[in-house]
Amino acid sequence: MKNLFLLFAFSYAGLVFSQQEPEFPKYNAKNVANIFYYNLSEIPEKIKVKKEITKNKTLTELRKYNDKIKKISFLNTPKLLDLELTINSLGKQLYSNRELAEKISKRIQTIIVPIRDSIDIYEKTLNENLEGFLSKKQNKKWLKYQRAEKRKLLPERPKNQNSAPVNMNRRRRNGQGIGGRRF
Repeated sequence: MKNLFLLFAFSYAGLVFSQQEPEFPKYNAKNVANIFYYNLSEIPEKIKVKKEITKNKTLTELRKYNDKIKKISFLNTPKLLDLELTINSLGKQLYSNRELAEKISKRIQTIIVPIRDSIDIYEKTLNENLEGFLSKKQNKKWLKYQRAEKRKLLPERPKNQNSAPVNMNRRRRNGQGIGGRRF
């Protein structure tokens, strides 16, 4: 009788937890369009600029870039807010209604892609200008910093409470030990 009760309890718990709908992450249109500003106070420290002349040139280039991005952001804010409101209000309907999802993806492409392309052009000119007076090491650190800032814009994946940690699954796959060797 106890075994039957335990079997019923585990199967019921499995059904309840397996049918949870995935959470719809909050959509941020500015992040998708790569609209962000560089923090001018931390960049010289991050890329190890010590000469005052180089530091001033770096800051002026970054100010120019931030100003251009602010203009783009100002001009496109109504479109981005409308898109954000639409996607966040529809949320889970986008999973079930394929036709609606295609319509929204076309709208995203018509609004976001041109903004992202114009930002990419400004970003390339910024990188070329910085490359002109930064050393190779400083330029490499700058590009690394830039990639890290862009990664911060990506939405976090929703955490699934039912799955095992990724590291545990990796350990089980190799089985034999470090690097897949037996001895």
